[in-house]
Amino acid sequence: MRCWPSLSIVAGWLMIVLASSSAYASGAADLIADADRLARADDAPADTLRRVVALYQQAAEMEPRDATVQVKLAAACLELGTHVPDGALAAFERGERAARRAVELDATNADGHFLIAANRGRATKLLPLWKVSPLIVSELEKGVRRSLALNPRHARALHMEAMLLAQTPAPLRVFLEGTKSDVERYLTAAIEADPRFAPARLDLAEYYLAEHRPADARVQAKTVLETAAERRYRAEAEALLRRIP
Repeated sequence: MRCWPSLSIVAGWLMIVLASSSAYASGAADLIADADRLARADDAPADTLRRVVALYQQAAEMEPRDATVQVKLAAACLELGTHVPDGALAAFERGERAARRAVELDATNADGHFLIAANRGRATKLLPLWKVSPLIVSELEKGVRRSLALNPRHARALHMEAMLLAQTPAPLRVFLEGTKSDVERYLTAAIEADPRFAPARLDLAEYYLAEHRPADARVQAKTVLETAAERRYRAEAEALLRRIP
């Protein structure tokens, strides 16, 4: 005769499983909270950025089906690679993997699609030219446009689309859907979506300067100087203002 465990034993097992799951979730939440706090610091040093990535990575391993933490990890990797030359390529590649995992878990995640393109685009700039396909600009734009289809006011995706259109060499522009005449429109839309987004304002100021519109360039640079929290953006604005006739 088969012996089934008593209801009391089953209930005990269930309590243990639920308690373990709760503790695991609580541990991941604490890691995320610590990483969020460190990530909010302005002009964080390299060690802090690495710590942020490590904390999000731990949380992602504890909660492998949470798309939100994968997005946080991908964004932290992008920040780390952008500001720490040593190991930048590995950071961007790690960020792309996390962003792809986020999209696997939630295909409607606009941040995930943007971060795939952003991390991959940054990584591509670090590769030797012979390793880069001419079609990369098209692939990056498709990722950005997926993000914008889900969230038309995604400031960072709008900014990236503008930069793709502005900086892609002329022979490769045939692979893009947008045109260089759209640059100002995308940069303006990025600022409207997030008025405190300093990189878009600085790039719009550079665009105006190149188009011989110094007064418009000055307005954007001064706004960054007055509103940007990060010292590096204020320094860029000051340098730009010195170049404006």
